[in-house]
Amino acid sequence: MLPRIVFVLGKGGVGRSTVSAALGLALAKRGERVLVFEWTVAEPIGPWFGAPPAESVIPAEIVARMSVANFRLDAVLRAYFVDHLRMRLFHKHVIEGPHVRRLIEAAPGIAELMFLGHLWWLTTLAEKEAGLTFDRIVVDAPATGHGASLLELPTTVSALGATGLLEMEVGRVQAMMADPARTGAIVVALPDELSLEETCELVPRTTQTLRRRPIAAFVNRCMPAKAHATTPRELDALTLTTTSREALAVLEAELRGRGAFEAELRTALAGATERGTCALEEQLAVLPRATPAAVVRALAAPILSHLEAPR
Repeated sequence: MLPRIVFVLGKGGVGRSTVSAALGLALAKRGERVLVFEWTVAEPIGPWFGAPPAESVIPAEIVARMSVANFRLDAVLRAYFVDHLRMRLFHKHVIEGPHVRRLIEAAPGIAELMFLGHLWWLTTLAEKEAGLTFDRIVVDAPATGHGASLLELPTTVSALGATGLLEMEVGRVQAMMADPARTGAIVVALPDELSLEETCELVPRTTQTLRRRPIAAFVNRCMPAKAHATTPRELDALTLTTTSREALAVLEAELRGRGAFEAELRTALAGATERGTCALEEQLAVLPRATPAAVVRALAAPILSHLEAPR
């Protein structure tokens, strides 16, 4: 069974948002209330489904039972001090004061800790304090370096000897991150050299941080099996112009390269995740109109099927 919070990790451009939305949609279709929680300047998932981009931590439903929200530090600080701690005056005169605001924005790790703390709140007190209830939260995490350091932050801050409210928050977040029923991670990669290198570093780093393996790895934009089956002899049999033949040769080389890197990723990650590695087909090759929403819908079932298949 999937944990309550699923972090979706990977380098920039591999399709983390696509996989996050597809997993959220699959869970929503089977009746779960799902939040896809992002930390991005330009939130993409809402517009894919014809909704405005999420610009707040306030969840906005974009399809039945699936909502999106986007992390904003000022909004989370207000929710924490005003709604949770009931310290409205302290928030107004201290936290929102120019000197403290500059300190908060400059201090390393504050935003990351508040991000994780908000996840803790969403899964514990949000129903009582704000009427928000989600069966599952899919975290579209920042790109590789930031996403990995986000998971490492509670241990790092704890080692510094935090006290007071900070100690309490760090303790809550550490307990959340240490519980496999509450948190887990999946990793997204592409079948190319750079993604291969970064993924092979990210997976053991995530395992060391969480003290358990990621749930699964997904290799996005793999070519369908029928594309791999095309042979040079079949291409030679076609009546083509020189330009078309050169373009097809480039395409053939691209397909073979993707296949090779996919196989290399499978080999490199063998045994490194709980449920192995799953190839996600390049939807531009199989969908007549590969809009972002269509791609998300096409990937929803295979992603959830892989994550919940009997082991």
